[in-house]
Amino acid sequence: MTEGHWSRWLVGIQVLLLTIILLAGLALRLELVHFRLVFQVFRYAGLAALAVALLCMPVFIWGLVKRHPESRRAALWGVVLGLLPVAVPLLTVGKNNFDVPPIHDITTDTRDPPRYEMVPSLREEGDNSAEYAGQPVADQQREADIYSDIQPLQLALPVEQATQLVADVAGDMGWRVVAQDNRRGHLEAVDRTPLLGFKDDIVVRVRAEGEGSRVDVRSSSRVGKSDLGTNARRIREFLSEVEARGKSQAG
Repeated sequence: MTEGHWSRWLVGIQVLLLTIILLAGLALRLELVHFRLVFQVFRYAGLAALAVALLCMPVFIWGLVKRHPESRRAALWGVVLGLLPVAVPLLTVGKNNFDVPPIHDITTDTRDPPRYEMVPSLREEGDNSAEYAGQPVADQQREADIYSDIQPLQLALPVEQATQLVADVAGDMGWRVVAQDNRRGHLEAVDRTPLLGFKDDIVVRVRAEGEGSRVDVRSSSRVGKSDLGTNARRIREFLSEVEARGKSQAG
């Protein structure tokens, strides 16, 4: 067996490990297995891919010294493929979001957060509680600069019209609305994260304020300790769209 032939096995191993990671992610997306098992697969397969990438480095150097292009190509691809399990989370989550506080419940009103009514019946045993955790979580959110823009939205619309607008935006964003009461200004919905399909819950509260309405949003994860910025990102996108449409309707 030639050295060049052996080096090709490095790429084959990396492809196998990435395939395992992808299949585990697909199984999680289809809700076939528990997320904790999938995360163990991610962990060990990812570490194995990094170990193979490290092994590829001396092979690449050997290929340079021996002027063996096949070994150099195989080793280079082995390194690139081995870094994908690290690069993909960094690109999809964002480096800054790995530094967010370890909380999974974000709201525009930390003193009086909107309350879930329907969502508790949708959560399963082992999921995070739908009850707001109180002052400790509120303090962590308020003290983190990354959440400083998570604020209530003022609309120049009456409560019923504003709530219907909120529901329209939620539907257009792909959320599954599970409760809606335009008169009370209450909406609850379920969203799924793009990559792995984790279910997160959202509650929107619309109250009369001044000549218009105040919109408060709360978004929380069913599983996990930290949401890596997902809930805040969802709230920002939602309120930005609601504000734009609200100005159009009010104008």
